[in-house]
Amino acid sequence: MCISNSTCKPHVELAVDVFKTQTPTLISSLKDFFTALPSPKCVEEILATALYQLADTDPDACRWLLRHPQYLEPELDLVEWATQFALKKLQAQGFVREQDFQFEPNGKLHACDRAKVKLSVGNSTAEKLILEEILQVGN
Repeated sequence: MCISNSTCKPHVELAVDVFKTQTPTLISSLKDFFTALPSPKCVEEILATALYQLADTDPDACRWLLRHPQYLEPELDLVEWATQFALKKLQAQGFVREQDFQFEPNGKLHACDRAKVKLSVGNSTAEKLILEEILQVGN
């Protein structure tokens, strides 16, 4: 992380609490508050870490946030994150883009069944939710 875990922990906890409210204006205010952090990369990392914690503690709130990714933009682009995650994982497994899988501009993934199965194995709760909600894998 760009800042130490001890410095970051209260920011992550605050973000998780705000995300649980499912209130767009509070999320916007949180992001404004985070502008005092050392860099935009720090803000992105805190938001991403909070999203992962939210998935483990409140999957319903996490699904809501994933269904409204615009609330985290531009600090955290969930469609881009999900696309890069899937791309790296599928290519590491030997799948070929545009042959075995492809992405729509909105991030939806079209993939052969074998690629979908490989993509879905060994993921955290947050990664599973991101694949379902953002890339619509399994839908």
